[in-house]
Amino acid sequence: MGKQRDIACGADIHKNTIVATILSLAGTKNQAKFGTTLSELLRFKFWLTDNGCDVVAMESTGTYWIPVYSVLEGSIEVVVANPYMIKHIPGKKTDLIDSDWLAELCLKDLIVPSRIFPKEDRALRSLTRAREGLVKIRTQLKNRIHRDLSSSHIKLSSVVTDIFGKSGMHILRGLLDDQSIDEIIKGIPSGRLKRTPTRSRSPLKIILIQARSS
Repeated sequence: MGKQRDIACGADIHKNTIVATILSLAGTKNQAKFGTTLSELLRFKFWLTDNGCDVVAMESTGTYWIPVYSVLEGSIEVVVANPYMIKHIPGKKTDLIDSDWLAELCLKDLIVPSRIFPKEDRALRSLTRAREGLVKIRTQLKNRIHRDLSSSHIKLSSVVTDIFGKSGMHILRGLLDDQSIDEIIKGIPSGRLKRTPTRSRSPLKIILIQARSS
């Protein structure tokens, strides 16, 4: 910070529109409006270069800034600002005023930029977050199945270590496919579960009979 620029752009980005203002130390101002399709983002990029502007500031609002950043990355310096770190001018807010304000702050190098990871790291972070989301959904579904079985008095987890393992899934599929209890037990991969104790009925068979009657 503290390095004053000769020319800078402020871009107020929304879902379908970009309102941009280019300011220079000489006092010139150039404003334009763009869409957010790829062709419009490229038009925005060419508009910046045609006006000799090599830096643009925008707020990190939602995810709307990401496609813009991706198109400009490597050609034009992009300063991504945390909205909470930028104090707007009191009074009526408009897109033009916001873009003008961003341009002025950028021109005077008064924006503390947010940390943006390199492209390769962003791709890895995206995959990691997607995996975390899927794991969370899987866990929620498993917990729901446990609750549903328990509320139906099917205490399968009391005889099966992991009801989502090979044997557990075999039993669940057998119940869903309306297989007979003997067929289900016969096809269980685990020899321990298939063994019948000295008493007439194994705990697993009792649970399956209860499951059939519930």
